[in-house]
Amino acid sequence: MSERLLGIETEYAIIGVTPSGASLDRPMLVTRVVDLARKRLCHLPGSGGHGLFIGNGSRFYIDSGWHPELSTPECSNPWDVTRYTLAGEHILDGLIQEVEKEYADGTRVLCFRCNVDYSGANTTWGCHESYLHRAKPAVFPAQIIPHLVSRVIYTGAGGFNSLSSGLEFTVSPRAPHLEKEISNDSTCNRGIFHTKDESLSGKGYHRLHILCGESLSSQLGTFLKLSTTAVVVCMIEAGLRPGETVRLRSPLQAMRAIASDSKCKVLVELANGQWKSGISIQRHYLTKAEDHLHDSFMPVWASAACTRWRAMLDLLEEKGPTSAACTLDWAIKHALYTHQASRRGFTQDSISGWNRIVTRLRDALQRTPYRGKPVSVDLLLGASSPIRNEVERLTPSLRAHGLTWDLLNDFLMLRQELFEIDMKFGQLGDQSIFTALDLGGALSHHMPGVDRIEDAVTAPPFNGRARLRGEIIHRLSGNNGRYLCDWQAIWDQVEHRVLDLSDPFSTEERWRNLSPANQQTLLFELFRRRFPSSRVRSMDRPNEDPQL
Repeated sequence: MSERLLGIETEYAIIGVTPSGASLDRPMLVTRVVDLARKRLCHLPGSGGHGLFIGNGSRFYIDSGWHPELSTPECSNPWDVTRYTLAGEHILDGLIQEVEKEYADGTRVLCFRCNVDYSGANTTWGCHESYLHRAKPAVFPAQIIPHLVSRVIYTGAGGFNSLSSGLEFTVSPRAPHLEKEISNDSTCNRGIFHTKDESLSGKGYHRLHILCGESLSSQLGTFLKLSTTAVVVCMIEAGLRPGETVRLRSPLQAMRAIASDSKCKVLVELANGQWKSGISIQRHYLTKAEDHLHDSFMPVWASAACTRWRAMLDLLEEKGPTSAACTLDWAIKHALYTHQASRRGFTQDSISGWNRIVTRLRDALQRTPYRGKPVSVDLLLGASSPIRNEVERLTPSLRAHGLTWDLLNDFLMLRQELFEIDMKFGQLGDQSIFTALDLGGALSHHMPGVDRIEDAVTAPPFNGRARLRGEIIHRLSGNNGRYLCDWQAIWDQVEHRVLDLSDPFSTEERWRNLSPANQQTLLFELFRRRFPSSRVRSMDRPNEDPQL
């Protein structure tokens, strides 16, 4: 099957802040955003009252964590997925700005493309990928996990380990939140590989659902994430075993090691006892792909994808990660944060030293009644410090690193400052640090072919059922809930008929009549397929609802 469909869904963080600094009630805020979307956007309501499908074939909804989510339409190439991601953010930013204008007192409504928060809540927001295939799902973990682990060298969003009490830069801030190699859960015990196999299609199709990735600002980073993984999926579906000789002894440990190395040189152990870098593992997959570029199972865009893939690996290996400081999210952030720390008088060595000290202080504090309290200078160094003995024990080590206790407050202030910068980097709209750098000509991340963003705000892709869905939504929108939409079907509740979209490559509009009883049966079956487990899902993290 050379035809491919792929897409992503992105979870966004949202907050409203009054002039006095108080936070708005988040459920009330996001409900207002959805209400406005229903008024402003061409759409059909989702079945079960869950979100809305909009005229460009995408889906917009609020998930159980009270945050906005946007799923792109099913796209036939990585350029289009990138385009529709940007179009979705344009739509969301417009809604946010309009809601903000309703507050005459200067209240700010902010929305972020981010992956973790730094409040101590240990929240992580996902950017999930979907890849259509017809292989047996069981063949994927062994063959694709080494790719997912090592691809962070160009797909990492960059940022800080939000689970650390120090200031630890990481290529992939989502990596510390992954707890298993393979998992069927997406809200806790998250795995590198997710076993969820909900196709949202018929005709024997499956959907590979990947949740270890991150939201990116770089167009090239997004393109590489999608295109390289789709090519690996093609090879696995064709019966090749591209990951067999690079299987990892400990994938979770390897992913964390690669994510912690901003030089992209760390070696990780393979199952066969060899040691390879992330770049080397990626070259292995790339070579396999290039060997089969002209095979019938490869998409027509595979050659262009491999050209970009090789160019990035060459850049990282031959010129070092600093050469990507205008291109990839994590490299842009690393350069920015290193410069900012230097301006505040901190080197990487001094930050590493303070990380060790602060971690020891936090561990000691955990053994006192102040467990869980923020680390502050007054609490730690004051006359009534609950860990005075630990402070005294650490003083010689502090001096050995050329540090003094009077600099602790400066370190904690730098930590908070960089956390705030990291959040503002991915803010939607003109206030984003990334946008400011981009408009200022400091970045070179744009992908040729990712264009016509304004068109993608309203128009669906040219291929598959997404085109058909979008065209029908434009025609039927505004009928007072007469029609309900889902990825696999559109229902007419007045004439009791259904448009079957279970074929992801549907191109013809063919309605069929249903009795009311059959319609109820279909709705129940759709619900059962979407929520195959009867267990109650956690309300503090999202209930995934992908797009293919």
